Amino acid sequence: MLNIIYSEFLKLKKSYISSIALIAGVVMSILMIIGNLAAGISMPFEKFACNIEQMNLIILNPVLFSLIAGYVLSREFIDKTASILYSYPISRMKLFISKLITIYVLIFLVYSIQGISTSLSYYIANGIVPSYAPIINYIKANIVSMLFQFLLIPIPILIANITKNIIMPTVYGILSFITAGFIGSNFAYADYIPLMAPYISTQYFYFNKDINLNHIIFSTAFCFIIFMPICIYEFNKKEID
Repeated sequence: MLNIIYSEFLKLKKSYISSIALIAGVVMSILMIIGNLAAGISMPFEKFACNIEQMNLIILNPVLFSLIAGYVLSREFIDKTASILYSYPISRMKLFISKLITIYVLIFLVYSIQGISTSLSYYIANGIVPSYAPIINYIKANIVSMLFQFLLIPIPILIANITKNIIMPTVYGILSFITAGFIGSNFAYADYIPLMAPYISTQYFYFNKDINLNHIIFSTAFCFIIFMPICIYEFNKKEID
């Protein structure tokens, strides 16, 4: 299986996805630096990081992670090489797990780049190294948010499995950020909506809001339990042209 995962990353190395992931990891931090320097304002690290997180989690990440999932699952169909891949004496379950791990690693890398760029951009904008406690709180918020992203990723995976292209998963990502932006964290039942989980969970850490994490965990876990078996079934029964 390690060889399959390695081959997946070799494919990504030759694609535009790795460049997009890198740019997406730093773009909001750069915009925040420009905004702060232009306005001549200074703010605590928690507020600075939260502003970047809001832009990443609501606008950028839903589209980016859906694009990544769509690309990893449908690349062979787009390049017309699916018949070659699926002719190898490898079980489809191993192929699916390898692709899923690849997606999870990419999500982890994006979160890591965003975390590093946020800290560096704060230092550039304010000339201050963030203290230990806010950094730890920021790391906790991002870890929890990332885990919720892991639970939601079967949705764009299923869409990619069915449509065999990148466009529809990306459309789903765009609709996700529109929905999240429209609903917002002030909606009374936002913590019951799985799509809001990565964003709502960070509000819990940054602002100590009265948010019931159990509701978020239940809704996203339920989403994972429903969609992941369907993804596996659809992947295993997929016909190769």
